[in-house]
Amino acid sequence: MASVFRHSQRNGFRISFYIGEAQREYYFPGTGKKAEGQARSIAGYLEDLSQSKSHGIKAAPESLAWVASLEPKNRAKLVAWGLADPVSEKLKTEAGRMLGPFLDAYIAGRTDCAENTIKNFKQLRNQLCGYFGERKLLVEITIADAQKWQRWMIAKKLAVSTISKHCKRAKTVFKHAVDDRLLEVSPMACLKGGDESNSERFFFVDEASSQKILEACPDVDWRVIFALARYGGLRCPSEVLVLTWNDVDLPAGKLRIDSPKTGLRYCPIFPELNRVLNDAWEQASEGATHVVSRYREKTQNLRTQLCRIIKQAGLVPWAKPFQNLRSTRRTELQRKHPSHVVDAWLGQSTEVANKHYLQVTSDDWQQAIARPEKCSVTSSVVESQSRAEQEPSSQDDVTKKPLENMVYDGFQGFIDSGQLSYPVPPVGLEPTTR
Repeated sequence: MASVFRHSQRNGFRISFYIGEAQREYYFPGTGKKAEGQARSIAGYLEDLSQSKSHGIKAAPESLAWVASLEPKNRAKLVAWGLADPVSEKLKTEAGRMLGPFLDAYIAGRTDCAENTIKNFKQLRNQLCGYFGERKLLVEITIADAQKWQRWMIAKKLAVSTISKHCKRAKTVFKHAVDDRLLEVSPMACLKGGDESNSERFFFVDEASSQKILEACPDVDWRVIFALARYGGLRCPSEVLVLTWNDVDLPAGKLRIDSPKTGLRYCPIFPELNRVLNDAWEQASEGATHVVSRYREKTQNLRTQLCRIIKQAGLVPWAKPFQNLRSTRRTELQRKHPSHVVDAWLGQSTEVANKHYLQVTSDDWQQAIARPEKCSVTSSVVESQSRAEQEPSSQDDVTKKPLENMVYDGFQGFIDSGQLSYPVPPVGLEPTTR
């Protein structure tokens, strides 16, 4: 436990504490009650830092904030004792201190990310700098500021899922700042995202509509694009446009998909997809490499063109057209195959599928409210009784007094309880004899 003593030779206080078994002292100048209170606060910080070092846990935010506020000379003592990290040299640069340059340096360093991921980080940069400004110091951004930034995006009426994704990426970026010793704590760590499922934008593209759209496609390339997304469940455009004829094994019924997002996987060439790919192979020019030879330029907006084709088919375009084609295929395959199999084919996890792809369709509702089939055992007994009542087999049956007190014995069927000298117990509960 850290102790505070008045210094015998100087106007100040000695703060004595232990780091493991080694005793250390920290000097705090000042006199009076106020200075003594401040010294006791510092004693608490030092004790907390010592305990976190001994037990391998993170120190309290207040302790880390105190360390960050120290002058270089005093901080150097804590660094020598192993209670603080040395000051990063990056703090002397704009990329280490200011928000805009820091984000630019972070994005430039993410060479491991796909193009779309970099695009998402750039969108995050626009949102952060749009609120805080390019020259905002990282250390000046507080937890309250982070919460205000989130509310600012809500006021802009961004989608809940969009705000949630921005908050998650902000957590990632500011955690990197902590790991790089630019910040002691991340102000974004407190943010909580919302629902990213976008279930209100789900749309199931049934088979009849799919065939209409296929017929409305202007050429074989668009038929392939639509079929790969609808019946193969491929991501479009990232997985559709990289597919080559070397990846298509029509005799074996296997599709090789080298996804920029999730890596290599294999998917069956389903019958609906097989017909379209066979037609495309027959019409492919000699030496063709990619399955989709046109619409490959980055300036081509496949989503806009697909919406035009949907209208041409006499249908109303739905939200997130390509994602809902993939969602439709996932929902269909899930009914026939185990989750781990469909995960491997479509390159996604069950958790992601449950949240973003699986839908409850009108067919599910119809099956739920459909009248169940008759139970074979019960219906046969009831029907035989009904026929016996409606079609008497003899004159005796017509004049015979109807049976009263009917009971059902699991071994004899319906019998007259008046003819029994013993009660008939329920089947399976007969008394045992010894």
